[in-house]
Amino acid sequence: MKYKFKSLVFTVAISVCFSMPVHAQNSTAVYGMIFNESGRPLSGVTLSLGNSLQATTSDVDGKFVFPQAVLLPMDLDVTAIGYGSEKINLTTTNWNTQTGLKIRLTPNDRMLEEVLITGRRNNSYLTNNLELGGKFSGKLKDLPQSVAVLSHEFIEDKQAFTTGALFQDLAGVTEASSYDDVIIRGFKSGYETGVRLVNGLRSGYGYGNSYYNTPLTLNLESIEVLKGPGASLFGDVVPGGTINMTTKKPLESFKGNIGFTSGSFQTMRTTLDLGGPLDSAKRILYRFNAGYEDTKTFRDVNRQKRIMIAPSFTFKPATGTQVDVDVAYSQFDGYLDRGMGIKANDFYALPRSFTLSQPSDFYNSKTFSLSGRLSQKLADNLSLHLSYMKSVYEEDVNEHRTLNTFADAPKNTIMNMRFFDRHGKDYTDNVVGYLKWDREGDIIDHHIVAGVDFAEYRGDKENQLREARQQTVNGQVVPLIFDLNNPMYTTHDLTSYVWRENVAYPFLSPYKTTGIYIQDQLAIADKLKVILGLRHEHYVSETIDGQKRTQAAQNAWLPRAGLTYELNKQINYFASYSQGFVPVGASFIHQYQNYGADKPFEPERSFQLETGFKTGFLKNQLQVDLSLFHIERSNMLIATGAILNSGFSEYRQSGKVLSEGIELDLRGQLTKEFQIMANYTYNHTDVKASSIASELGESLPGAPKNMASAWLKYVFSQNMLKGLGFGTGVYYVDSRRMDNTIGQDSEGNALWGYWPSYTTMNAAVYYHIGALKMAVNMNNVFDKYYFLGGFDYTRAFPGAPRNIMVSLGYAF
Repeated sequence: MKYKFKSLVFTVAISVCFSMPVHAQNSTAVYGMIFNESGRPLSGVTLSLGNSLQATTSDVDGKFVFPQAVLLPMDLDVTAIGYGSEKINLTTTNWNTQTGLKIRLTPNDRMLEEVLITGRRNNSYLTNNLELGGKFSGKLKDLPQSVAVLSHEFIEDKQAFTTGALFQDLAGVTEASSYDDVIIRGFKSGYETGVRLVNGLRSGYGYGNSYYNTPLTLNLESIEVLKGPGASLFGDVVPGGTINMTTKKPLESFKGNIGFTSGSFQTMRTTLDLGGPLDSAKRILYRFNAGYEDTKTFRDVNRQKRIMIAPSFTFKPATGTQVDVDVAYSQFDGYLDRGMGIKANDFYALPRSFTLSQPSDFYNSKTFSLSGRLSQKLADNLSLHLSYMKSVYEEDVNEHRTLNTFADAPKNTIMNMRFFDRHGKDYTDNVVGYLKWDREGDIIDHHIVAGVDFAEYRGDKENQLREARQQTVNGQVVPLIFDLNNPMYTTHDLTSYVWRENVAYPFLSPYKTTGIYIQDQLAIADKLKVILGLRHEHYVSETIDGQKRTQAAQNAWLPRAGLTYELNKQINYFASYSQGFVPVGASFIHQYQNYGADKPFEPERSFQLETGFKTGFLKNQLQVDLSLFHIERSNMLIATGAILNSGFSEYRQSGKVLSEGIELDLRGQLTKEFQIMANYTYNHTDVKASSIASELGESLPGAPKNMASAWLKYVFSQNMLKGLGFGTGVYYVDSRRMDNTIGQDSEGNALWGYWPSYTTMNAAVYYHIGALKMAVNMNNVFDKYYFLGGFDYTRAFPGAPRNIMVSLGYAF
């Protein structure tokens, strides 16, 4: 059904000032703001002025301005996604140079939802625009870099309570384990190898020990993955890509939603989402998200309870000033799932529910984050932005886990075990400040950002860790083992355990990193967009020895360049170059012997070349991106899986690895009833230099050569079936090499194992009736036994069997 205007109202305040009369044919610069019927700003609205060839787009605050003066009268054309097109005649009688235009748009039967970074229709999977903490602002089609995006509507349709349930839907991304641990374009992004961003700020998610839990989605508006090295934007990140989570924002009119979900594995969930103004002038806005889940999961001895409370506020004390505050608290009570062993090298010898956890184990964690942002307009084209985020992670853990070896190798039926008694807390602070200057020219427009980032990570001085690998039985000291043929689950007497000495905690080196950067987004003659950026990173870390700490400093210059050229209204060509930098902790430099090395480790460096096309079809409602990429990475830090007598994990560095391939990404809608998310990735990875001879020519760990996913949703909009919808998805992941070797051949060469490829299918049924929404989701329809990934035969992570979730939601 074609969307038309129900009404279009624009108001012009006429200032009666006889000393400054307005005469016909005076030249003036046209500007103003765009709102929806509820008074919320609309971004992404296209405006053009008659035959002057001038065009512009409203920004995230709904503001627009035409840089060049024009003579009135003049026709103004307004085009908005989901609103159709309209023409407004500007004359000297309805124009005021002091207040500008205030245009209010009202659709036929749908409202535009206010989202910080998007301008999309409420039912669409499409996201057109991106605002990333001052690092980029504008249309995704104009960004010379691949970005995979999942909208709130898609997250809701999949009933995804955690981000881990969504990784399979992102182009070039696949899960490496059940942790917050993924592979992006061939490279792992998880513990010690990546950062998670929240609203463009470095957070505690996925960094530090919170890596064991994937973040909840109930306060997220969208998830974006910026592909390739992002060092010029965010400092020390891995070359595959950077994950950013955008939170829901306060609303200018009251809206609410409450949801209930129940299903397989005795799962119960409830969520609440409220938002609106706190005062009549709408200067103080709020959003409140909360949720709770209780589930036994499909794993034995693995009950989990999660709770999250996430309020946010926006304060607008004066024109040009805005303060945003976000708070998030989450708590997890349950077990730390370390996966399962592969019995006798047979992937399917044990049931998927098989676990190494013991009934007396527990994993309790709390995560708290507080962030604030100040946006201050200093002049018409100059603004100041200051942001701060603090994340605190706390855990109490008792766990029986593998020592990453078998006691009876190569039979592989008895696992060597160890026990951790761990209590700790860590902190992550991130401060960002930048100036943004927009300079409009006759041919070239400049959008310059210059700023400073500072981040700090540290563990609490009172963190404690005890480790045991043996216990006393009948007066004799025996190793801790777990027999896969005769598993025993019982409450253990910890007084019989033999505790090791000099066990280090925390596992990550404390660090401080400071980045100074400048970036210019240029628009040249409307067709060509160019991004040029340069960053200097200064990284200082400390050894984790609590008695005598030693510092190590590392520095890097990190350039970035890219261009986008509009071939026509539907197709943009893009190309880019970017560098990556991942420092190593001071312990790897000053205490490298603890990690099994014979010399200090070196910082990792990488670069990416990328090119391709970004297209918009069906009036830009369907976005299709095609990209080709080439990534080189040197000095890649790799854990071998071995646990040394020192208590530390053994590490090594590869000399050079490559990742290159092609990605095809589709998102949006074919019609307003038919939504689609689909992607395909071919990724060839190759180890060019390694300390292990048999690794040369191998693919990177966890990196599939082929992966693909598709999710289709259709909702009837007419007749008796109105409100009824169906969804279906298919997912394919190729075989992947294990992280660690699985033994040696007759000549002593290391052997590598591979996780089997798999294909799964999901399905859903929806029904909307007024403010009520019901949904039934079935995951893994054909009950495929498959593995997300893992590290080796001692740590494998199976995917969930067939399961059903039923939800009921009410909007008010």
